[in-house]
Amino acid sequence: MKKTIALLSLLLFAQQSFFAIDYNNEKIKAVCNLKLEKPSLINNKQPEVFNYYKSFQLIPPLSIITTEESEKKPWYNTRAARISYAPVAFFALGAYSWQYREDVRELRNRYIPDYENRLDDYIQYTPALAVYGLNLAGVQGKHSLKRATVNYALAGLMTFGVVTTMKYSIGEMRPDGSSKNSFPSGHTANAFMNATFFHKEFGQYRSPLYSFFGYSVATWTGVMRQLNNRHWMPDVLVGAGIGILMTELAYVITDSKFGNKGLNPPYSYTSKPFTERKPTFINAKLGYAWAAGDLTETTDGIYARTGFSAGLEGAYFFNKWMGLGGQLSISSFPISNKNLVIDEELKLIIDDTYTQAMGASYFLAGPYFHLDLGGEFGLMLNATAGYSRGADGQVVAVLTEEVADALDTKELPILQYRPKDAFAWSAGGQIMKRLNDRIALGIYSQFNANQPNMDIWEISDYDPNTKKAQQAFTETVDFDFSHWTIGFTINALL
Repeated sequence: MKKTIALLSLLLFAQQSFFAIDYNNEKIKAVCNLKLEKPSLINNKQPEVFNYYKSFQLIPPLSIITTEESEKKPWYNTRAARISYAPVAFFALGAYSWQYREDVRELRNRYIPDYENRLDDYIQYTPALAVYGLNLAGVQGKHSLKRATVNYALAGLMTFGVVTTMKYSIGEMRPDGSSKNSFPSGHTANAFMNATFFHKEFGQYRSPLYSFFGYSVATWTGVMRQLNNRHWMPDVLVGAGIGILMTELAYVITDSKFGNKGLNPPYSYTSKPFTERKPTFINAKLGYAWAAGDLTETTDGIYARTGFSAGLEGAYFFNKWMGLGGQLSISSFPISNKNLVIDEELKLIIDDTYTQAMGASYFLAGPYFHLDLGGEFGLMLNATAGYSRGADGQVVAVLTEEVADALDTKELPILQYRPKDAFAWSAGGQIMKRLNDRIALGIYSQFNANQPNMDIWEISDYDPNTKKAQQAFTETVDFDFSHWTIGFTINALL
């Protein structure tokens, strides 16, 4: 018993002497005053499915103690601002293009006046069908199929309501004169609603290529609405903005209502980096053009101003350096005729003249070459050949008021030209900067060579009853439509 009491006394003494905590010690103070700045809640080595929902429930309360998370975001980085950028841009372009809508329709009537195709009635639904098709095939999107359907249904109802209300309250006449419900375009609004649905479910979740596909289909739907002479350009642009905005708002509503319910785990994209893949690509391009041939100046006093070029391009590569591809493009040049010599007799009945823009479309194919420049840069070269199709045009006289009243027309063509289809070749390339492994921006330069034969017709008479001019063939001339283009590209790296 005495030994036990002695042992306990020794232990009490040892605790006071050797194990006492010195709270004045600086190291102990530092440890006790540690603050949790950024709690690491997800172990990257653990399976994503295991930690995803648990971490989501823990993040909000723990993040309260961090100053960074509690800081208010600038307005331009808020969700409201981010979902508004694209729709506002479309609305602004629609308002700006209103003054040019007749000019755009004139281009359509010149290049493809008889175009008629019902494909736009169906392809507008393609992105949404892709969402359901991929899910049924086992390719998972951002949300469960049930949650995605709720998002889609709400977006569709909102888009339909806004478009229908605007159509029948504004009452804009269609360009073909068939009805007064042109503004905005319902087909285009629906197409961009479907494309944004596809973008939200797969483009933001798996790869930007899904978004590229969806918005390409939507854009083509809008273009076809104009080619079919069913809508003006502002109808299409505003319709696109409505489709995007209504879908984004639908997702805001469902996110606030359902939270994480039906939300799939984060997707880890495991594709090979671009440097380990073949550089297969497709792109859209828009550029500035200037004439290199007869367009520069002619003996008739008609000469070209600079113009523009736009097109689609793509190539499949067999290895990292060589592939086969093609391009579809169009070039257009406004024509100046200020030096045009007019007979003195015509000057008595003409106030002014103008010449329609001269243009051609190109269908070309050939070899493509790629060189990796390092630092996310690459060089793409091509040499292609095929054929070109020119657009008919005319020199138009603006009649004096007295003559216009007598002939019941304000304008009268005095000369027409009709380029024939011809062989064409092209050489050029682009330097592109990869933004990531799937998207790249580029600067391109291209030379298009094209020398078609062109028939010239003069107007010999005009019938005011039928409002048709009688044409008299004059001659066929060789014409050089060769030109340079330089501009920008946006590339999808496949």
